[in-house]
Formats: sequence, structure tokens, C-alpha cells
Amino acid sequence: MDPVVALLALGGAARAGQLRRVVARRSLAAAVADGRVRREGKAYRLVQTDDALVAARALHGVRSHRSAAQHYGFALPPGPETHDVLVPPRSKRARVPGNVRLHWGPTTEAERDAGVTSRLRTVVMCLRDLPLRDALSVGDSALRSGTVQHAALGDAVRALRGPGSAVARRRFALLDARAENAFESSARAILLEAGILGFQPQVSIRHRTAWIGRVDLADRARRIVVECDGFEFHRDRKAFAKDLRRFTLLVAAGWRPLRFSWPQVMYDPAWVLARVQDVLDLTGASMDESRHDAGSAHAA
Repeated sequence: MDPVVALLALGGAARAGQLRRVVARRSLAAAVADGRVRREGKAYRLVQTDDALVAARALHGVRSHRSAAQHYGFALPPGPETHDVLVPPRSKRARVPGNVRLHWGPTTEAERDAGVTSRLRTVVMCLRDLPLRDALSVGDSALRSGTVQHAALGDAVRALRGPGSAVARRRFALLDARAENAFESSARAILLEAGILGFQPQVSIRHRTAWIGRVDLADRARRIVVECDGFEFHRDRKAFAKDLRRFTLLVAAGWRPLRFSWPQVMYDPAWVLARVQDVLDLTGASMDESRHDAGSAHAA
């Protein structure tokens, strides 16, 4: 996996050992050498460029949405290589660069001074305007970081008015700070967009008196597990044996584990959804029973 993409999914920074599980040493070294990634002791972080800020200043606006989320270190799935810039309502801008996506809305003096929307407002705008996987990734990450409080975010989305406000409120109800990265949030988004509820992140599973482990997503009622295999893989024989043991224990305990890779979740969500639907069919649960108000779920 590209080091920048991996770091974005992890919120912009990661321990060396954690990052090397998904990024080849040569790729990581090259990213450090060309200035895209900075090494700080035993950790790596994205090098914050000023490109988005320069674009925002040139257009008399501020960074918003994905650009603001990246500035704050919120987790992000892959997305367009564009800068999100918020400009005043009803304003017009000539010669907008092709790599800039304009949005319109009021800004505070503090936001104009900083050149970026506030953390709280960034999350609200992502919930309202971005695809569901982006919205969940940013929202989950912001709550997990503790820099955005659940109560304050709830007040902010309830105060929204106008287009997208109902969508933001529905999405707020779906946020879960237990999700560990954009990979998990994006996998959950695939299910939620299809109206499939019941899957919770970071579920601890026991069988009789033995602890099997903590899985990325699980539906306890249907006993289905979804594992996001991309931020962990078999580094050695011992890890491989441990993974086989865990998988076998899950099956022996009556669970149906599904394992998906980063490319599958990020670039082939229809295939991921189809495999989950296959397992739902095997459990005897009809898709109608697995859905909750499909119309509103698709609107999310």
C-alpha cells in the first residue's frame, strides 16, 4: 500500500511497526526520501503541505471538508486529489484551479485567521456533504481522538438547517468511536448504505470460558464477522499460526468470518456487499429483515 494512503487512513501518523505491516520498507523509505512522509523517532507522519492553504488564501476562502480533515489528522479513505475551499455565500470566483473544489458558506474570524474550518464544523460539513464512507471515517476518527465531543457534535448537527441537514443527523447517529481507522469505517459504510444494520466495530468474542479475540466488525445476532485484512498481516510463521487458530476458533464457535482486503473495500464495494449478502442468505435471514428503512438508509 502507498505510504501516504496508509497514513491518511490511520489519521496522518502511525508507529513504525504498525505502518510497516502494510507498507513495504522500500516504499516507506522512498516516501521519506521524496518528502511526502516524515520520520519522527519510532513513528511516521504525513508532511503537511501548504498547497491547500495557498489555494484557499488565493481564493479568499478557508480549507474545509477533506482538506480540513487532513489538516486535523482525521482518518480519510482514498479520495479525489483536490483541495476543498469554503468561500463566502453567493460569492463568485474566476479562474478556479482544476484541483480545487469550491463550497459556499459563512466563516468565523477565527477560521479566516487559521485558514481552516474548526474541527467541529469540519466534521459537521463532512457528515452533510461527503460520501458516507468519508463521513463515517472523519466522524469516527474525530470522536476517537477526543478533539470533538459527542454531545457538542450532536448539538451542532441538530442545529443544522437547509439541504443536507437531515442526512447529517442520520449519519451522526451512525458514528462509532470504536472504529480504529478509515478501513473499518469504510467497510461499515458499505453495509449501512445497503441498509444492513447490526454490525458493530471492535467486538470482543468469547466462546464458553475462552477468549477468541477482538474482531473488526461483528453482528452478534447473526454471528457474522467482517475482518478488514490490510492493517495486519502475517509477518512470520508465529503470526500465521495465531491467525489460523483464531479463524478456526471463530468457525468452531458458530461464527461465519468474512475477510476483506483494502482494495476490495475501497475499490470494489459491490463485491464486498455481495459476499455479505451471500452469508446473510446462508443464515436464513432475508435481506428485507436485514434492512431498516432502506429508503432512508440509501439517503445516508
